[in-house]
Amino acid sequence: MNLEELLQVAMTDISKRGIFLQALIRSDIFVICRNPVQFENNRSQVQLELMTVQNQDGYVFIPFFTSHKVLSQFVKRYVECYKLNCLRFFNLIQDMNAVLNPNSYGKEFHSVEIKAILRIARNLHVKAISYNELENISYREPQRSLVHIRQSASKFFSTQPNVDRAFIVEMIKGSEKPQILIVIDMLGNTRKLFTGLARHLSKIKKSNEHLYFLSYEQELGKKAANQIQPFYVRTTKRYF
Repeated sequence: MNLEELLQVAMTDISKRGIFLQALIRSDIFVICRNPVQFENNRSQVQLELMTVQNQDGYVFIPFFTSHKVLSQFVKRYVECYKLNCLRFFNLIQDMNAVLNPNSYGKEFHSVEIKAILRIARNLHVKAISYNELENISYREPQRSLVHIRQSASKFFSTQPNVDRAFIVEMIKGSEKPQILIVIDMLGNTRKLFTGLARHLSKIKKSNEHLYFLSYEQELGKKAANQIQPFYVRTTKRYF
């Protein structure tokens, strides 16, 4: 389920609220800015002025949103907006109150709750890394032997006529340990293929290996695979 679906479930099922919060602090969210966002030092620093809202009861909060679509439904006009990691957002506004998806399936966060979430995240060593902040993510040739993954993935891809190439790299987010990323150059439904691939590789991957999949069509996929030789190339002719 995506973040909006998890939020809707958590609103009615208390047992799912912990799962939702874990997903939320690891996700990107959208905020409304009063003025255009300013970038400094080659985009490594950002200046933004967040919009606040005051309701009829005088309650002041900062709205934030699970997607640009939900944001657009709230304001119903063009506004300056910015996408950033939710944990980083909470760190910026921890003395304020915030409401996720106001006028929709929403969730209110008081400043006390926001500070508690930040403390828990620090204790669990959760990093505020956003896919929107490309400078915090780097890629390199794997520094360990991944022959077992290459061989197993190649066997799976050979049965998939919509896969042209596949690359394997190590993805490093900030100071986190390198993760294994497989970039796939393909046509069609990525979700179906990624699900099948994950199931196939679960039989051979080691307990300390965490796998991520990305389509080559995405900008991040192209960046990750740049100057990396594919470990799989389709040899049969495509008939569609």
